Amino acid sequence: SRMLERLWSYKCSLTSGKNVSCIAFNPVNKDLVAVSYEQYEFSLERRDGLVCLWSPKNPMWPERVLRSSVGATCLDWSKLHPNLLAVGYYDGNIAVFDLQRENDDAPVLQSEQMEGLGKHTDAVWQIKWVDRGSDRGESIVTISTDGRVTEWSIKKGLTCSDLIVLKRIQNEYFKGIG
Repeated sequence: SRMLERLWSYKCSLTSGKNVSCIAFNPVNKDLVAVSYEQYEFSLERRDGLVCLWSPKNPMWPERVLRSSVGATCLDWSKLHPNLLAVGYYDGNIAVFDLQRENDDAPVLQSEQMEGLGKHTDAVWQIKWVDRGSDRGESIVTISTDGRVTEWSIKKGLTCSDLIVLKRIQNEYFKGIG
């Protein structure tokens, strides 16, 4: 029988006590992997999150660290602009980072700054860049526990519209339980 041999692992003091929520390899630089982290146990208590950009050149410390005040639940690289990384968070917000900006780890776009309705009201569990063609460019699509599948435009800041709103249907089997 053949055994798998671990060549290296990406871990450091920053990632201790956090679980990996998503992994995405850069579409151009396959040596660059983005990993999002959140807390081990889900709770109403806000806990910090992390996105680390790792390279096999240094598995002991990330190339770049993007910190957040809440857990990072998902991420995805842009295919058209592989320097852009979209991240979804446990509090329902999303952010886009431009990793060509060397000493600036602040997001270039974030839903926290949006006024009014539209943002997710619960955790974002999936985030994907979608190529809408040469006329429309790329947009971001997210899905959240709030039951919404939402498309985000990045052309003039961050704007969003719902593609699908899922309704919760009561299951008679669970009636009276919990």
